[in-house]
Parts: sequence; C-alpha cells; structure tokens
Amino acid sequence: MVLSCCAVGCKNRAGRGFVSFYLFPANQEQREKWIAAVKRDGWQPTLYTRLCSDHFVKGHRDSNPLSPDFVPSIFHHTPSHKRHQRHQAMETFEKRQMRKRKRRGAVFLQTVSTAQLNTAEECNTSNTLAGGDAPPQHPYVDSITGQSSVIPIGVAAGRQAKGVGANPDAEVVC
Repeated sequence: MVLSCCAVGCKNRAGRGFVSFYLFPANQEQREKWIAAVKRDGWQPTLYTRLCSDHFVKGHRDSNPLSPDFVPSIFHHTPSHKRHQRHQAMETFEKRQMRKRKRRGAVFLQTVSTAQLNTAEECNTSNTLAGGDAPPQHPYVDSITGQSSVIPIGVAAGRQAKGVGANPDAEVVC
C-alpha cells in the first residue's frame, strides 16, 4: 500500500523526498480541526488516511494545543499572506516557549540554591549544637546565579565531587 497525502492538490507520496506522514488524531476535537483544515466537502478520514509534514509550519505536528502546528495550516488553498501569518505565529510561539523555559529554569535554580544554602546552615548549626567546633568555612560563589555565600568546607567538597546543582536532594557531608 502506497502512503500518500490526503490534502487536495498535494502530490507527496512515501519514498519521494524527506516527508513524514501523520495519522489523523484520535482526540475527537483535534481530529475535527484537522478535517476542517483539509477542506474536503463531506469527507471523513479512514484508519489509513495520512497527512504529510508539508502542511505544518515547522514540518512536523506538535502535541501542544497552543502551538500553531497543533493543527495543519499550510495547504494549496491557503493564501500566501495567511501562510506568512502562520510563520509569524510560530516564531511568536517559540519565543514565548523559550521565555517560559528560562523562567522555569530560573525558578529551579533559585529553589536549588536556597535548598543547598539551607542544608549548609543546618550542617553548621548541628555541628555547633553537638558541642563540636563549627566546621571551617569556605566562600562559595554560584557560577549560574552569581550569588555568594559561606558554606562548610565539607559541603563545598561534596559539591565539587557531585557537580554544582547536580542533585539538590543529595546527602551533604558535614
């Protein structure tokens, strides 16, 4: 059986060039959006119906409902100004996703740094309360956030062995 694209006017077939073929989604809401995008009157896809990657802005489907590639949008019947709008929408979406990833990373780093500093403070307190002398101190500057703090030398050595921020739940040697 030869795989071919179901879009009107599309001549893509399996084995010709670097084209991927996608089944219509099982999710009914997304499936209806795909069917509407194909614009074939009275038509319903079968289990074997495929749509090629040329009909997606980035050349592949996306599972994120906010992405412009959640639903195919590049067809022969699509005017060029609409195609241009879709490409701009994809650029905007990617920039927004990048900002979200950076924000999540900053929050993660802040959480990790706070957890590590709290652990270092607990270590100092527990050694002092146990009647022993406080461990020798070592200045530590986080290379990512630029925050400086003073931590016990045992903790600093543990960080060097494990890598800074490698595992915030790792056991700290006091």
